Amino acid sequence: MAHSIHSDVTRHSRDQQQRGFRQMALLLGSLIVVALLAQLSYEWLSPSWIGPAAAASLLAVYLGIFFQPLRKTLDTPYFAILSLLFIALGTALGTFVAQNAPAEIFTQRYGAKSAEILRLLQFDDVFHSWWYVGLYALLGASLIKLSLRRKFNRENLGFYLAHLGPVVILFGFWVDYFYGFRGIIKLETGESTTVAQIYRGNTNYLADSVTLPFRIRLDHFEFEKYQPDYRLQVWRHTSAPNAQLTSAGHTPPVHQPEIVASFPLDLQRSRRIYGTDRYFWLKEFYPNFQFDYTYPDNIDTIDAVDPGVLLTLETGFGKGDLQLLGNRPGRNIFADEQHLGAWLEFSWERPAELQAAIDGQPDAKWAEVDRVLLVGADRKVYYLTDGALSERPLQRGEHYAFPKKEGVGFTLRHLFPNAAYLKSVPVSDGDELLNPVARVEVWKKGGLDAQEAFLYPGRSGKSGIHAIPGTEFFLALESFKDQETKYWKSELAVLNERDEVLKTQSIKVNEPMLYSGYRFYQSDYDPENPNYSGIGISHEPGLFVIYLGFVALVLGCGLLFYNRLRPAITL
Repeated sequence: MAHSIHSDVTRHSRDQQQRGFRQMALLLGSLIVVALLAQLSYEWLSPSWIGPAAAASLLAVYLGIFFQPLRKTLDTPYFAILSLLFIALGTALGTFVAQNAPAEIFTQRYGAKSAEILRLLQFDDVFHSWWYVGLYALLGASLIKLSLRRKFNRENLGFYLAHLGPVVILFGFWVDYFYGFRGIIKLETGESTTVAQIYRGNTNYLADSVTLPFRIRLDHFEFEKYQPDYRLQVWRHTSAPNAQLTSAGHTPPVHQPEIVASFPLDLQRSRRIYGTDRYFWLKEFYPNFQFDYTYPDNIDTIDAVDPGVLLTLETGFGKGDLQLLGNRPGRNIFADEQHLGAWLEFSWERPAELQAAIDGQPDAKWAEVDRVLLVGADRKVYYLTDGALSERPLQRGEHYAFPKKEGVGFTLRHLFPNAAYLKSVPVSDGDELLNPVARVEVWKKGGLDAQEAFLYPGRSGKSGIHAIPGTEFFLALESFKDQETKYWKSELAVLNERDEVLKTQSIKVNEPMLYSGYRFYQSDYDPENPNYSGIGISHEPGLFVIYLGFVALVLGCGLLFYNRLRPAITL
């Protein structure tokens, strides 16, 4: 008999719980549907009065039907469990579904039809949706109702603080969410502004701007980047485009290769490209790559078939290689009197005009032009300046200046009777990382199809790469460390409407400036423009309210535990 009564009580309790959860699921589910319809009506039918009227009517109908059931169940465990479950699901949606992304990015990520459905359900901006805000509002009302069930006195102070603390936290959160913002101020040294560009939600997409109640001026900006740490990298082409963010918002989708492996610059160490039968190793690394040339030392044993000289020419524009070939018309002379002050010429044997000038019978027309003549067989340099002729021995490594141009001259690197014996070889001009190049060899398993390639840094593998035949992979030489900033600092000044300085401070990464409820921090820079600084700004008016709520919650929980333990402590 007793067992039968216990079973009936248990069954009745279980049935009552099921009815309670079903009723609460109906109430909260209908709230979500009505709030969603009300928000869509408001957005679709605005700016006319029909939109707000339709939204208000829907919410009024819901409250008219469900107000009493909600009032009776707000302080029940059914509401606490299901409301927290619904809020958790909404928060998860806001985490996994891209929030506040531009329409083209959202459509690209989820497809046209799916994106339209997600936007219709407000899943692209969950935390601003009316149904999500409504769930939080009901949760706050539930906590207030629970607090009011007990008489307010000293004994119940901990209960009140523990339940009202979350209400204060929620209030501060929504104040911060709806009235706070995060953005960027773009300035160059000496510029000032009162306008900040605002990011959309928690994304890096610029959506709007706001006017500040004061002026921000950038007095000085400086930055320093890390030294590059170059590595051999294996990249794989991907077919899906990815949107690349910029400081000004976003650019259209681009095809970005995928890094599948990264290796240090270990010479002669064989490495296999995963999933293929291809191998490679680093044969040489040149920190400051350039080509040098070699020629046999004993040139007297080589016939003058295709003679020439290789010079390093120095002008006001810098240094460069210049090759003159005596037997090739147009390649034996560098006639740039404007920059060199004379014509630069090469021949293996003495030209007839030069021989006539040496014999004291110069050709008047030929002597009208100042000339610097290199004669291979004589191993001499002849200068014809204002009709006067002089000469110097032509020696390798010697520097020769042009008479009428200060700072302009050349250095002989090689004099060669036959250009066929002149060979170019890669070398490094010092150990400083000015023009890094890696020389690699790639081969197929078994040592087949060996190929050499020169790799040099390029953005996203777009230049200086080697595509591996028969695969989707390619080799690149990249350093991401040199793209990271080691140090950046902005000197900021806050000005009032009369341009009076109210505050000055240096801001660095993790060292912001606080002023009048606004936080300024180092956010962006342009390596091509040393005067530009991107100043991040955030305004969080609800932050102190949130802190107050946490203090109340912690204090309330402490008082609750103290009141429970006090009798035992007294005994």
